[in-house]
Amino acid sequence: MMTRARCWTLTTLAALSTLALGACSPPPAPPAGDAGAPGDGASPVIASSSASGAAIPNDGGRVAALLAAEHRRSAVEVTPADQQSRDVAVRRAAARALARIGGEGARAGLLRALSDEDGEVVAWAAYGLGFSCKGHEEETVSDLVARALSLHEGAREATGLQPSQAIARAIGRCGAPASEATLVAWLDGPQERALHAVYALGDLAALKLRLREETVVALLNVAAGSAAAPPMTDALYPLGRIEHLPPTVIERAHEVASARLSEAGEGRIFAVRVLGRTGERGAEALGRVLTTPSVFSAAERAEAARSLKRIGAVGQRALAQALPSILPPTEAAALGGAELGPLLTTLEALESAGAARKVLRDLAVLPLPPGALPAVARRLSWIRCTSAVALVDGDVTDALLVGCDVTAATSTTPGSAPAAPASDDAGAAPPPDAGGGGPGAGAIGARAVVQVLGRGQITGGRLAVWRAHALGGDRRARQAALELIGTHPEIEDVADVLAKALASGEDGLTAVAAEVITKQPQRAAEPERRRRGKRRRAAREGAATEDRKPGEGAASLAPSAAVVSALVAALERAAGGNQPELTDALIDAVGALALKQTSGRLEALCRSSYPTTRGRAEKALSLILGKAATCEAASLGDTPRELGAPVRGPVTLVLETEIGEMTLTLEPALAPAAVTRIVELARAGYYDGMVVHRVVPGFVTQFGAPLGDGYGGPPERPPLRCETSPLPFTPLKVGVALSGRDTGSSQLFVMHARAPHLDGQYALIGAATGSWSAFVDGDRIRKVTLRE
Repeated sequence: MMTRARCWTLTTLAALSTLALGACSPPPAPPAGDAGAPGDGASPVIASSSASGAAIPNDGGRVAALLAAEHRRSAVEVTPADQQSRDVAVRRAAARALARIGGEGARAGLLRALSDEDGEVVAWAAYGLGFSCKGHEEETVSDLVARALSLHEGAREATGLQPSQAIARAIGRCGAPASEATLVAWLDGPQERALHAVYALGDLAALKLRLREETVVALLNVAAGSAAAPPMTDALYPLGRIEHLPPTVIERAHEVASARLSEAGEGRIFAVRVLGRTGERGAEALGRVLTTPSVFSAAERAEAARSLKRIGAVGQRALAQALPSILPPTEAAALGGAELGPLLTTLEALESAGAARKVLRDLAVLPLPPGALPAVARRLSWIRCTSAVALVDGDVTDALLVGCDVTAATSTTPGSAPAAPASDDAGAAPPPDAGGGGPGAGAIGARAVVQVLGRGQITGGRLAVWRAHALGGDRRARQAALELIGTHPEIEDVADVLAKALASGEDGLTAVAAEVITKQPQRAAEPERRRRGKRRRAAREGAATEDRKPGEGAASLAPSAAVVSALVAALERAAGGNQPELTDALIDAVGALALKQTSGRLEALCRSSYPTTRGRAEKALSLILGKAATCEAASLGDTPRELGAPVRGPVTLVLETEIGEMTLTLEPALAPAAVTRIVELARAGYYDGMVVHRVVPGFVTQFGAPLGDGYGGPPERPPLRCETSPLPFTPLKVGVALSGRDTGSSQLFVMHARAPHLDGQYALIGAATGSWSAFVDGDRIRKVTLRE
């Protein structure tokens, strides 16, 4: 299985919105939901209490059966009798199961649950309907609005679920014609309802890619406040979900967002984001945010740097002017805090050296202190290499770039053995035969070289450097080099590179190569000189080539035999294992190339218990057969083994890391299968020595990939069904990382800031303590112990 949120890199603002694209919201089934209160009967995960508070016998056996049905994605096992049970625990379990299963088979049951008297049942019903309304948008929104009118305002269940919040978000996600007007009307209601409407309008903006001008004006009025209502900074959130604001509101947006900077709170980061959408007039305020650590958090300052990058030349000048004032002290100890995040984000936002050339040059040659620990060398390398990228003007042989990675000068400390070969992880020493700047010369430096390659034409000597990285060396630099194929048409004859990646046996390399082929199938063609030879032979032998009918989207040129062989073998390997996302990527690729020899495997995948896999197989078969194919019969999934002996109460994981102690307190009532798996993996030592592979300052820290590249999980464990919920992702909340529906396993992320667009899309399984924003890509978790 691969679980990689591609957007979670330090190089692009798109990370902040793309994460949700790989989430649990499926077409057509919904993201999974979150569990009820801790169990007190036969069921270890869901409590029983009546709506009136009277004690009722707990039908624990039925609750457990519904939990199993939820994970098998079997809506038919949830009966009307379950939904009419006098035991509220059964009704809650039924509603949660239907919300997580989703689709047409769950819709009738969700509508029944919407009329339940219990708030938690209503919350689950609304949540599920928000992801099962395709084709029924108008009637679903009508039902949701009607139910909202009868709710007791401010109702909140013990689990934290709020029916009014779930209803509002479902109205936004359905995107019916009446959704926007309804939510705007709610902005004038009680403050709590207005807040729910704000986040729902953010969902609607992401769905429609726009909001009406009068909606934007209404949101700005709510954000500004009035004599009757205090300012609500969160009302700026939906504006940050729109790429371009209406020109008529930009000045007002700048005014309101600037005013909200004076009020600290979780929502202030939304004001920073909106300033980046107000054009050049926002640069001054953003520069002030970036350079004032005494007032603004590291997350807000990193967001300011990303927002300045959006503004163009004026933003670049502001970044250059800010750089000298955000430099860290020269002491190595000062490199260990969260303040490094805004600096790295600023360096990455600079598109060229410009006025910052002198400062950048000083940073690019920062010396490694004697006896520095690996964590210090890693941070210095990130500073040096990111500075060098902006300085070298595309020259991959520049000494500043070639020598920027100093991690080879340190060695890993005892107890921090890498989870992958040393040459593949940030901070690890290169192999003895590594040349300067080439593959294996240090992960950070290798990735910097590939980044510089991507900034210009890849021909001549630069092409030779690209091939070296695309064929070997650091794993993540190799993946990045493969991705450049899609944006650099001047790179020719890449079939051999793609074939070797497909045959590598590694999820990440295989998936990236498959994605390149899906987007540009002509890249799988044989080299030009080999095609010429075949054409001459075909002419001599009288072979008819006119009757070849390529599949839609496939190249008119025959794909390389090596690519075909590697692709077919990779699909067989992935489909036979616990790798649904890798399987999906390979299905797309064989469909793009119209490989008829894969029809049998695709027909088998049409019966997969994973809806995304069935959809991909159906599309690929249609391309190959030249007519519409239908995947109808779906097999039921298995009940995960974790539910056989689930964790029964909160568990705290204590992580000893290179930068200090961190904790994760996991709550099984939120996600019993996911929490049980994480606890079992931690107890078995899975996370010991693991690399933190993704850090986006101001957003998330992520870990749990066995090879440190963001792909995969423990090979012996199949991916889990989504256990998402309507609960909000606030700072230090812990979620399960995904790259598609029902793909979570071992990878976790910890929030740096409020991110409403993740609500309901990922399983929220607990909360963290410690300075998670102080990590950098490549830091190690030395050991994890359990505190139960």
